Amino acid sequence: MKRFGMFGLALVMGSELLVLLPSPASAIPAFARRYGMACSACHVAWPVLNEFGEDFRVSGYRRYAGQELAPTTPDIELLQGALTIPAIPPVAFRADFGFDFQQVRRQASDGSSATRRGSSFDLNELELLVGTPLGKHLSFFLQYDLFETEIERPTGPGEANETDTRKNITFETEGPRVPGMAKLIWNSLLPQTMAPPDSLNIIGGINELPLAFSPEHRRLSASPYLIYERRGLDLLSGKPLDDLLSESDGRRLFRLSEEQIGVELNGALWPGGSPGPLRLEYYLGVTNGSNKDSDPNTEKDLFGRLAMRWRGQSLGVFGYWSPDIYSDDLRAAGSLANGGILSGLGRRNQTYSVGPDLTVNLQPFAVPVWLDNQLLFNREGSPTGFDRHFTWWGGFSQFNWKPFESLIAYGRYDWLHGDSFDDTAMGGVTGPVRPREWAAVAGVQWYPLVNFRLIAEYSRHAFTNSASSPNHQKVEDDFFTIRAALAF
Repeated sequence: MKRFGMFGLALVMGSELLVLLPSPASAIPAFARRYGMACSACHVAWPVLNEFGEDFRVSGYRRYAGQELAPTTPDIELLQGALTIPAIPPVAFRADFGFDFQQVRRQASDGSSATRRGSSFDLNELELLVGTPLGKHLSFFLQYDLFETEIERPTGPGEANETDTRKNITFETEGPRVPGMAKLIWNSLLPQTMAPPDSLNIIGGINELPLAFSPEHRRLSASPYLIYERRGLDLLSGKPLDDLLSESDGRRLFRLSEEQIGVELNGALWPGGSPGPLRLEYYLGVTNGSNKDSDPNTEKDLFGRLAMRWRGQSLGVFGYWSPDIYSDDLRAAGSLANGGILSGLGRRNQTYSVGPDLTVNLQPFAVPVWLDNQLLFNREGSPTGFDRHFTWWGGFSQFNWKPFESLIAYGRYDWLHGDSFDDTAMGGVTGPVRPREWAAVAGVQWYPLVNFRLIAEYSRHAFTNSASSPNHQKVEDDFFTIRAALAF
């Protein structure tokens, strides 16, 4: 395990040395074609947006630095100009292809252990992207997953107990499925005589939650943020979730990292009432809380974010509240009566997440580094249905360095600490559990073209249940990937 870890780090460092070369740049798809702008206008490094790119996205893809953009080819007007459609099809594709290696070592409470490995050439992602303004106020965006290869980062006591097999890992692939995002945006609901543009916008459909750092589509690294992925069952269950829940129930289990169906109000406010370098952003919404599926329990969830931005710096706070993240089907599928761990009593699992975020960015001061930070507190009222709550803290810090226009290197540390949990005194079968989880990520990306990048990334991840006996339950995995990503 240690030898592989050193090998992965050596490959990443070797890749950094190989890519310290100058390279040309060019523009990338749909919006660059529409407005004739270089992609660096909106991206620090594709796919990460800069401050102007965030403004462009919030404006419904029609304003840049507060100014209305004109398409290179005029739009086709309908309904006497009330609605327009683009003359150039606003379509783009994204494809990620590469080689992935993963090694997972499990240790159960009885001391038994098992190591599994997997390696494959994978088409990691193939996406269709469509987005455009449809007039002065309306716009839409669609991101459709045509193909995806999923690589799981196993966690929890249930995964640690899986020591009865040493079969090789097979990465899961999926074909076309429900859109990743599909949203309509109505911008500038307030007349400009009352407020500047984009002071009040509304979004409806499937959309990412307004977290400070994109959990998926605009994230720089291949490895996910742990704190956005985990739920109480992941960290507590003595059975792997794939065995505990049906496929549909597992798909509906709410996660911050997943896109949600709902309605959101957002906008930007400026001190003094006119656009300037200092701005206040707000996001408020309601959602099913069942990811991209229809609502299975009729309960609606609330979310919000408030943030200040100034010259690349940002400080914000995000909050999410749900009266119940479980459905009756989920409670029944994972109940004791069906060989699971849930009480089956139909008790709500009220949940909330709240925490601050901070970006310190020295790029505006001619220093090519920035630091992203997220802290998040989570509480679930009854994750196993025995009225025993579970709380955990977590977060991450990611350091980014861009020494050349064509090169970016980054390192991140994710961590998660859960309080002690034991529901056996109440009739349950879960406990004692005191989860600890962390991940370290190191990567480098080279851009021969602005819309084409080469990625080398290594990460080490570990889960430990320090309350199990006579041995601590552990899951450790190493992941290494080399990828080529293209948007066109």
